[in-house]
Amino acid sequence: MRSPKTWVCGLLPLLVLYIPSINAMNDSNDVRDVAEFSRRLAIFSINVYGKLSLLKSNENVVFSPFSIQTCAAMARIGAEGQTAEELDRGLGLVSSNVTEIAESYNRVLSIYEKSNILRIANKIYVMQDYALNDEYNALLAQKFLSSAENIDFGQSEKAANAINGWVEERTNNLIKNLIPPSALNGLTRLVLVNAIHFKGTWVHKFPKHATHSELFYLNDDESVNVPMMNLKDRFRYADLPDLDATALEMPYADSDLSMLVILPKSKTGLQQLEKKLQSVPLSQVTDKLYSTQVIVKFPKFKAEFQVELTNVFKELGMSRMFSSKAEFGKMLQSPESLQVSAVIHKAFIDVNEEGTEAAAATGVVVRKKRSAPMPPVDFYANRPFIYAITHREAQQGLPIFLGSVSRLSEVTLQTPSSSEHDEL
Repeated sequence: MRSPKTWVCGLLPLLVLYIPSINAMNDSNDVRDVAEFSRRLAIFSINVYGKLSLLKSNENVVFSPFSIQTCAAMARIGAEGQTAEELDRGLGLVSSNVTEIAESYNRVLSIYEKSNILRIANKIYVMQDYALNDEYNALLAQKFLSSAENIDFGQSEKAANAINGWVEERTNNLIKNLIPPSALNGLTRLVLVNAIHFKGTWVHKFPKHATHSELFYLNDDESVNVPMMNLKDRFRYADLPDLDATALEMPYADSDLSMLVILPKSKTGLQQLEKKLQSVPLSQVTDKLYSTQVIVKFPKFKAEFQVELTNVFKELGMSRMFSSKAEFGKMLQSPESLQVSAVIHKAFIDVNEEGTEAAAATGVVVRKKRSAPMPPVDFYANRPFIYAITHREAQQGLPIFLGSVSRLSEVTLQTPSSSEHDEL
């Protein structure tokens, strides 16, 4: 009996994406298809967020559902039988046909392909002396726009350095050490990697001199001083009584992407909001947004997040891929018994007066077996909140990143002289 074989799948999307207008598409069928893709990705996003918020209850969560789903979809192309069926359901894919699955991702990836702001790259590392199945290789190369490269996973440190170097280069050095050398060995057969990087500036920039140390309430009893950005301008805003929250959309320049922030009205309302969002699509939030003058207070923050997603996948009904019964017989020319042994995800976000820069990464290790009222409304994000980076013109809101801010570190800024202040 041959020894178990291993493959690794790593994916790296950036937190903010430039997406040209879907309305620019010529084919109305493409519009409908991307809208359906967005709807399904939004559901997957909330499902994963629900699991992560429980798993990492004391951390600021930030992840890219697009990254995770894309990476797993690349693996799905090579799956068969019950493994494929579980991935179709758990990921919320548009079809059970591999060609249609690949085409759905190609429609989205093609939107970004010529962007100067957003960079997306896919790559497949294959064990030396092994070759990809022709159909599998063609679908990933033509539809996921990936390239393949042979590498000796037996030299685990050298192989990890090569993979991680590729990831770092394509994420502006924001994601480092995605794949640990210990995840690779002589039994590793494949590593699938997707990398995304974006750096977006706000349409309405926050003036730096208006950033002050203000309180951020962790709960009813605890608070910390944080750098709080301040601005008054016209934004899309909504009061959401059913969620006991308000929402604000902050658009990025030269793109159809925005940050959607959902703010509980209570200092301790984040957990209840998270539960309600399990059954409320983000599209129901964005449908209620209207343009109005808003006084915004929003914290500057950076967040890093790392998680192993095996248990999350299992809880979402995708467990067979991790067992000796996994069916990934369509990946290699000489089929071997492969199974997933780990799913690694890393993400980073930096939000400041100018805009947002972010990146994320996912790794899957497999072995052989989402008219203005007056006066201005207040939107003070001085307590835990949820945010999403979404495509504004997608009917369901294409969620690229999703996260929450529940804890911030104490930071005190020097207060500028009064002559430097501009009235909000």
